[in-house]
Amino acid sequence: MSATKLLVLGIVHLSGGAHGYQVRSELQSWRAEIWAKINPGSVYHALKKAAADGLLTEQAEPGKSGPERILYRVTARGRDEMVELVRDGLRRTHDADMLNAAIAMLPMLTRTDAIAQVNERVARLEAELVEQATWREHPNPESPEHVREQAELWAGQARTELEWAKSLSERLSEGAYTMADDPGSWRTGPRSPQPAF
Repeated sequence: MSATKLLVLGIVHLSGGAHGYQVRSELQSWRAEIWAKINPGSVYHALKKAAADGLLTEQAEPGKSGPERILYRVTARGRDEMVELVRDGLRRTHDADMLNAAIAMLPMLTRTDAIAQVNERVARLEAELVEQATWREHPNPESPEHVREQAELWAGQARTELEWAKSLSERLSEGAYTMADDPGSWRTGPRSPQPAF
């Protein structure tokens, strides 16, 4: 749910306000159902829940040729929650959906903040790799030997992710992407969101 919440808040915010159908269409154009496992029904549920939690406001508008529509806008509390979700997604390991959502909303952070969160992910991955290496060198003799294969797979994935995270930190340090504290960022007004996939 956190990945869906983050993407819904982010798209509503970047749009300057959006209807549920607009949010769903944007996420479909980003193919979020693949990399964040978001289905259309969860988008509407996330919008309603975020509004109930005070993260979004709801404003009824007459439909052009049908029923009334709801226009959602992000509240100050919703912006704070969105930024914290991006931070959490960047530093938390073992949650690919949340990482993908955080990457999609990466420009919500200042450059310094984004680098700090990515560097925390790097430190966590390095520590996990040390722990995995120890486990692989001294496995529990009662564990089936084929379980060790899973550990090899995880270690390979972690090494690849570690290399990617270090590279992202470098690119951000070199000025890649328009971040929240850069001219032309989301803080200076609504922009069209750019898909990360």
